[in-house]
Amino acid sequence: MVQSRIGVNQLDMGGWVRVYLGQGEPSGEIAPFLSHALNGWFRERPHLRLRFVLPVTRNGNTVELHGWYEQILFSDQSPLAKSVPRTPGQPVS
Repeated sequence: MVQSRIGVNQLDMGGWVRVYLGQGEPSGEIAPFLSHALNGWFRERPHLRLRFVLPVTRNGNTVELHGWYEQILFSDQSPLAKSVPRTPGQPVS
């Protein structure tokens, strides 16, 4: 059995995120992999809420996902705000 790796890139465009294949042309259906990557991107950013997703297709195959989002939590930027240590992947609070 031959296994190949699929490189999926995620690019934050400020208000929307682009999820696409890293290099080469897609061979077969990659939509589930793109969807999984988009889901993981939002899981790492709980302060964002997905509004809608647009699939980009080429020759009948989904090759990109564009997801628009809004920010639902905002950090306290006042000088009196407590400094809380954060762990990697956690939004600044």
